[in-house]
Amino acid sequence: MPAKIMSVVLVCLLALAMVPPCAAEEGEDVSKWGVVTGQTRLYYFTQRNKTTGDDYDNIKESFAIGGYLKYETPWLGDHFGAAAALYGTAPVTAELNQENQGGTGLLTPDNEGFAVLAEAYFKVRFEQSEARFWRQRIETPFINGNDSRMLPQTFEAYGLKSSDIETLEWSLFWVDKEKGRDTDLFKSMTEMAGLDNRGGVLMAGADWTPEKALPMRFWNYYAPDLDNTFFTQIKYAFGDPEGVRYSLLFQGVDQRSVGDQLGGDYTTGELGLMGSVTFAGITFELGGTAVDGSKGIRNSWGTYPFFNNLMAYAFDRAGEKTLYLGLAYDFARIGAKGFSANIKTGFGDTPDSGRNASFDRNEYTLNLNYAFDGDLKGLSILNRWSYQDADEDLGGKDGFQVRLRLQYDFQLL
Repeated sequence: MPAKIMSVVLVCLLALAMVPPCAAEEGEDVSKWGVVTGQTRLYYFTQRNKTTGDDYDNIKESFAIGGYLKYETPWLGDHFGAAAALYGTAPVTAELNQENQGGTGLLTPDNEGFAVLAEAYFKVRFEQSEARFWRQRIETPFINGNDSRMLPQTFEAYGLKSSDIETLEWSLFWVDKEKGRDTDLFKSMTEMAGLDNRGGVLMAGADWTPEKALPMRFWNYYAPDLDNTFFTQIKYAFGDPEGVRYSLLFQGVDQRSVGDQLGGDYTTGELGLMGSVTFAGITFELGGTAVDGSKGIRNSWGTYPFFNNLMAYAFDRAGEKTLYLGLAYDFARIGAKGFSANIKTGFGDTPDSGRNASFDRNEYTLNLNYAFDGDLKGLSILNRWSYQDADEDLGGKDGFQVRLRLQYDFQLL
């Protein structure tokens, strides 16, 4: 798309964002013409690593502005509808968006902007079941929007989600293509996984809550001639809602090659267990994970679903054992409603010898978020910091990362 046209599109998105949001009463239609929503972001991101010596001279850096504008039709005959969304991102200054310092995910790999029709789907519903066809957002454990940069990933997919059964929501989709966060191109799922051939993924999942304190997730992803990935998550919460509260979280994944095994012959998996305690607004988390020693977990289509996935590291390499610690505080208890903060750390240990030998690595993160209320509702500020400490003896490089994001969510109709 020509740069001038893209600039006009982004200016329009920003201008629309300045219109006061339109709030709807619960249970009422916003407009007989449908719903128009949007989001704008002003985002700074940098990752800096050491190459030699003490200087952080390997730099990725972007400063961008962008967002999306989405229109959803009203339900026609209470059964049929459609939606479309335009996504766009553009660099703010040349100085902070140098071509050789791209790869941040805010813009293209060479720090250029783009605009794309990222969502465009037809939908059909009956009672508590809804089918969607073509370009759409998907949020599941291994296929998801990975919405931690400027724009989320979207997918060309065809399938059904249903909550007709009480306490159970299930989904069945064929996911054909994915648009990454830093491009306007939709590529096949197998291309996104690093293969030359084109293929999709059959995705099936169930989120089951037999009791309020016991939510469970069971998801399977079958990519013909590549691999099959099964993910499960079980959480159990207990304790006094007004006093000390506890929770246990179990996560597991099994991944193995199938068919022609175009990605190689492998069987691997990962297990994780985390406990948490909450008292007086303070939450402490302690967990651990272990990956099979044969191969790391392939994760090509979204953010990794394990609790120890931090800003830079997912701790999913072959043979990697990780200790996770987290600490959070609810500042609403002292009158600072909307402000949240947490510290998360991961300590990863891998084999020192053998075919899967790799460097040990640790990561320390600080996350600060403030969501405004009242007349500024929809506006939020996110600031995240990460320091990565990697063993240099086996090729690791220390680094740090900074993210600063100003976001405004709005509704026009």
